Amino acid sequence: MIDRTKVWSGTLNDVALAGRPKRAAKFYDTTLRDGEQAVGAAFDPEQKLEIARMVDGLGVGRIEAGFPRVSDEDKEAIRAIAKAGLKAEVWGFSRALVDDVAAVVELGLKYCVIEAPISDPKLAALEVTREKVLDRIRKAVSFATENGIHVCFFGVDSTRADLGFFEHVYKAALDVGAKEIAVVDTLGIATPEAVTFLIGKARGWVGPSVPIHYHGHNDFGLATASAVAAIDAGASWIHGTVDGIGERGGNANIPEIALALELLYGIDTGIDLTKVRKASERLRQIARYGLEPWKPVVGENLFVRETGAVAAQFHLPHAIEPYAASLLDTPRGIVLGKKSGAASITLKCEELGLKTGEDKVPVLLAEVKKLALQKRGLLTDAEFVEIVKRHG
Repeated sequence: MIDRTKVWSGTLNDVALAGRPKRAAKFYDTTLRDGEQAVGAAFDPEQKLEIARMVDGLGVGRIEAGFPRVSDEDKEAIRAIAKAGLKAEVWGFSRALVDDVAAVVELGLKYCVIEAPISDPKLAALEVTREKVLDRIRKAVSFATENGIHVCFFGVDSTRADLGFFEHVYKAALDVGAKEIAVVDTLGIATPEAVTFLIGKARGWVGPSVPIHYHGHNDFGLATASAVAAIDAGASWIHGTVDGIGERGGNANIPEIALALELLYGIDTGIDLTKVRKASERLRQIARYGLEPWKPVVGENLFVRETGAVAAQFHLPHAIEPYAASLLDTPRGIVLGKKSGAASITLKCEELGLKTGEDKVPVLLAEVKKLALQKRGLLTDAEFVEIVKRHG
């Protein structure tokens, strides 16, 4: 549970949310399948197993181990993950094709997402009619359920589908044995309001007992907001990845959504926030990508301060930060550069154990700014130590 004394968001959210039901939120991780679709990402079986264990340690409820028909390596990885004794449920992924589902059955998995395109643009691109895709869905889902697979039907490009066909397809999947459904914003085009609308529509169509998933992408930077809207509208499961890794603008970012739900909405997600920065760092090493230093949750500069006016308030974290760095198990720090102030010099001296008089602070600050302008960047601690030595 989150220590609420370390969350400094004020009372506005509580006032705005008063009287609204507090929903439950669970996470379905697809880093190993949809995340690997990021350009240039390619995980070998050992890396996939490592990532699965890492994600399991974060506290997600379900892990999509992969799509077995991609390659023999993927089959090997899925088999290893299924045998790894993870706390999370291990799910497979399949297109609405009997041969795809057979590959999931062969691996002994008990859970599977079965996907099919349901928007007219997707159907046209694949040269498949509505009648043909319905036939494929019925056959694939029936085959899966007959072989003991718990199915979540996943309508690709749900948010651009004709609403009447959307309803027809999802009811058809449930009629032949699907137990859950996923509303899918494949191209990230839905506003949070549209997500609320569509989840509400789906709930009306399938009834109160069918779990609804929401799978979103971040093409317009709305994936986190839309995921929160989906939970508020009655979705049970949010699909996403570590860091939002994925193709185009990426997937919904599980740690980012969890931080918002936990700290701003007071919803227990089961995610261990103290582990997400290390998980992000390791995934970046494996997949070989970088992040903006100001990125929420995992950015390296979240708790680092350069500006003098902010450094002057550094002793009161709640004055300059919305939550405590300890919630993410990461340190706070002061760096020196062009924008530093007198408080920055004092704090850095304390941090490095350097003795200097108050009268020397203006001189040291002038030297720091001079060097920072020359470098067009920050000073290293070693450079600052040399400045202090020069000025006694």
